[in-house]
Amino acid sequence: MRLVLVGGGGHASDVLSILEAQGNTHPVGVVADTEIDLRRFRHRGVEQWGSIDDLKRIDATHYVVAIGYSLPRQSVALRVAEFGLTPLTLIHPRACVPQGVPVGAGTVILAGAIVSQMATLGDHVCLHHNAVVGHDCAIGDFVTILPGATVSGETSLGEACLIGSGAVIIEGRAIGPAAIVGAGAVVTRNVAAGVTVSGIPARRRASR
Repeated sequence: MRLVLVGGGGHASDVLSILEAQGNTHPVGVVADTEIDLRRFRHRGVEQWGSIDDLKRIDATHYVVAIGYSLPRQSVALRVAEFGLTPLTLIHPRACVPQGVPVGAGTVILAGAIVSQMATLGDHVCLHHNAVVGHDCAIGDFVTILPGATVSGETSLGEACLIGSGAVIIEGRAIGPAAIVGAGAVVTRNVAAGVTVSGIPARRRASR
């Protein structure tokens, strides 16, 4: 396996930490459309292999879209899919994901994240440090749950929505596709697609 991390920022560094914790011995490189700060990577044996378009010539077999936010990750994943590489799912050894919980291709689960029984996670989901997903939750493709956020049981998160750091989603709610829940918000009602909510209780701020 030759793995390429697509994206060269802080989140890519966090993704690399999963590989290190797993004892990965396979070659790893980074691609990005801009020159990256290699101080995050070079001392860890990782170099920039080129831009995203260079994937057509790079001898890589697998990839992770190492971008920490939903819509940019979705956009880049659609580009990368054209190159025929295999998306790799990464779960940190210090994350808690029960056996039998479906976890989609290209999903990244960082240290301290907890997923309960009967939850389902789609493709290219990102659970950041100490995020919590309750029982029977349905997490759509490209969803991002930022550090310390709690998604209570039987909640549905639509494709490419984003749950901010420390936010709480009350049990049984639905968050629409591409919606944003602000940091520290407490969601007590369903959130429509493309809407941004914040505060306690969470209220609508803007539409996109």
